[in-house]
Amino acid sequence: MNNMIDYRYVPSYYMHCLQTACPMASNCLRQLATQAMPKDTVSIRIVNPLLTEQTDKCQFYRSAEPQTYARGFVNMKEHMLPRQYNEFMYRLIGKFGRTGYFERRRGERLCSPEEIKTIKTVLHDLELPQLKFDAFEEHVNWCD
Repeated sequence: MNNMIDYRYVPSYYMHCLQTACPMASNCLRQLATQAMPKDTVSIRIVNPLLTEQTDKCQFYRSAEPQTYARGFVNMKEHMLPRQYNEFMYRLIGKFGRTGYFERRRGERLCSPEEIKTIKTVLHDLELPQLKFDAFEEHVNWCD
């Protein structure tokens, strides 16, 4: 893993970590964000150093390894019966909201690893676990 990240992609609300001596620092996204911070950055959010543990058990540790995101699931509809699709759609609208559902379905918004699990659970409940997403991408997971 490259220890430097592109700071332009660090969300403005992201909490940084100041524990440079932590054994997990070389792969912790919070520490890597701190290391990549430009010198002209005036202020940042930090994790309270009194609450961090410099061990692999730190509750604030966030892996810098890229994770798999899904982009779109338009093709799933073609393989469902109308009643199955309605149930699928209404369950996911309940989870993501109407706009969020359609943005994810069209691929305008990526489905996070947790959202992929949610969608796969609904597919499993409808006895359609073989249906696939339109595409997959690897990204750093800042939020989940």
